Amino acid sequence: MIKYFNYILFTILITLFFLFNINNKISTNINALLPQSENKELLEEFLSFESNKKVLIAVKGLDKKSLEELKEFERNIQKISGIKKETNIQSKDFIQYKDKYYFYLNELNKNKIANLDVKEELNSLYNSVINSFITIDINKKDPFELAKQKEIQINIKNGKLVLEDYGYISIYSLDKNINSLNAYEKIYDEIKNIETKNVTTFSSIYYFVENSRYIKNDVNKIVLLAGTLLVFLYFFILRNISLLSNTLLTLASSSLFATLILTFIYEEISIFVLVFGLSISTIAIDYMFHHYFHKNYERKSAFNKEVFLGFFTTFSAFFILSFCNFLLIEQITRFAMVSLLISYVIFAFIYPKISFRQKDFNLYTQNKISIKKFYFFVMSILVLFFSLQNINLDFDIKSLDYNNKKLKEKEEFFKHNFNKNKQKTVLIKASNINELILFNERIKEFDSLASSSLDKLLSKEKFEKTYNDLEKSQLKIIKSSLEKEIINTSFKKDLFINAYDYEVSEPSYSYEELKEFGIAIKKYKNEYISYINVSENKYERILKEDFIYSLSLKTLFEKNLQKELEKIIILGLSSLIFITLIIIFITKNKMIQALNFLIFPSALIFLYLSFIPVNILHIFMFFIILSISIDYAIYSSKDNSKQTNKAIIFSAISSFAGFGVLIFSDINSLFSIGSVATLGILAILILIFFQKVDNASKSL
Repeated sequence: MIKYFNYILFTILITLFFLFNINNKISTNINALLPQSENKELLEEFLSFESNKKVLIAVKGLDKKSLEELKEFERNIQKISGIKKETNIQSKDFIQYKDKYYFYLNELNKNKIANLDVKEELNSLYNSVINSFITIDINKKDPFELAKQKEIQINIKNGKLVLEDYGYISIYSLDKNINSLNAYEKIYDEIKNIETKNVTTFSSIYYFVENSRYIKNDVNKIVLLAGTLLVFLYFFILRNISLLSNTLLTLASSSLFATLILTFIYEEISIFVLVFGLSISTIAIDYMFHHYFHKNYERKSAFNKEVFLGFFTTFSAFFILSFCNFLLIEQITRFAMVSLLISYVIFAFIYPKISFRQKDFNLYTQNKISIKKFYFFVMSILVLFFSLQNINLDFDIKSLDYNNKKLKEKEEFFKHNFNKNKQKTVLIKASNINELILFNERIKEFDSLASSSLDKLLSKEKFEKTYNDLEKSQLKIIKSSLEKEIINTSFKKDLFINAYDYEVSEPSYSYEELKEFGIAIKKYKNEYISYINVSENKYERILKEDFIYSLSLKTLFEKNLQKELEKIIILGLSSLIFITLIIIFITKNKMIQALNFLIFPSALIFLYLSFIPVNILHIFMFFIILSISIDYAIYSSKDNSKQTNKAIIFSAISSFAGFGVLIFSDINSLFSIGSVATLGILAILILIFFQKVDNASKSL
């Protein structure tokens, strides 16, 4: 049965993969990359607000044809399940609340009040009613319009909203229960099916759908390219169908096992982890190459000290870096640890029992150039010294995601036309509802153009202040005069019975009541959150308030990334010190030769990084490459035989192929990993072929 171990293991794991529906836990969302923090939770809460689930529609032109095209589109979009027309219908309770606190929510026109002639104003109002061709809607609460109501300017033509110098627009909402990517994709596809050349639509859910699909296609391309390349490479090297099939099953099983473990730890795992896992498998195959070429499988001898040391140092480096809190790196390191452990155990202890006979493979190399190890060492130190002075760090987490330029341009089009005041959205957080409203009022005092759904709510503090102002005003005198003068008019005597009355009890709110009012509010743990649109020129100042949170990914996670990068550098340096000590202990008099496998890749990588913005994944992958390099340093310094050199070269070429394909990705996170890994492994290959070593073999 041992001969079928890999087939049985793979069958069990792939069955569990589909049985537990693991595929649905693999995420393409950038949120899966974000470090676990309160900021991430607040961002996710904000994205769940209904205001982020709008579908904006624009039709170019203001002629009859454009109007008919919009109406036709509206008829079609209303057939889509989960989409409804945006309406401004307010709840009855909210209307009653605004009427009750009318004089608190609207500013008094003190100049008009001071010069008001009640008798004259009443007669003027009566004449306007009887002489008008249309019905005049009189505000019975404020017939003389002494309170200034904020005017909302809306351009309307033929009963439709209009964008200046463009055309007609329409707004639809998604059902609040629509939250899954599958539901977004269904709606997205149906909208795209009814779009025409003249119709432009945009919704924030488009990012989820388009980015997800692009990332999946990009990942599939990378996986297919890498898989095909590696299968051909392994077949060319091994020329043993049985060993090849077992090896591929081992690598697949280790990746499946690691994926299953991660899905039990995390609610979702980034798809980038799986792509990285494919590249990690090219490191794991190193264990098989060394056992195979040293005929451990033929002799059925399991333990190879150099291979174990190589595995132990790489595993240790991943273990140390796993203490980083950046979620993507945390998942990658844990995936790598599990995958490498499973691969090593199977390659080292199961394969000798299966027994594979080695087929001779002659590899001839003729090194015309042989560079002394000391020259490599000195040159690397100099390059490192100058390169490190030109490193520019990039803490914008958005740069790790797919850059959807077309969708960003469309979003900018709608923002430019809807957001004439150039506003930015920020989050407000408070310990209770009254405090939330109070914070909103503070922002509006500083920024009069700021707008929020909280604007129609009163804090206790504002109520008390406004109440005192109303008590000092002439509203009671005006009401008394109105009651006397109305007797001499044809108005009904009780028509304005409630005019210029104002509430004397402060308002109280419940969370459920505000939700019914249509206020954008959410419970967050034991606190409450909402959002407000603030002027762009006052944005930076408002962000300094303790209760305000930015919704910009760069601003929101910049400090987190800085902390995580510092932590990675500390952890990486700890790993590097540990690796260096192992090298010194193992290699002894060949220490310089071995250290070049750390210093030369470092020099080549940082030379490249000195020309580009450096993100957290560049630094992470740098330390991973060093942990991989130690394997080659140990192998080449301890054993310079033909078998060892074959294993080193084939392993390095395999890793180069596995990581190299990542540079073809359009997703910066994968490209960042691939570029650093490719340069690092290229440096290792240069050392293997051109570094002059003690007792080196000229041909293999």
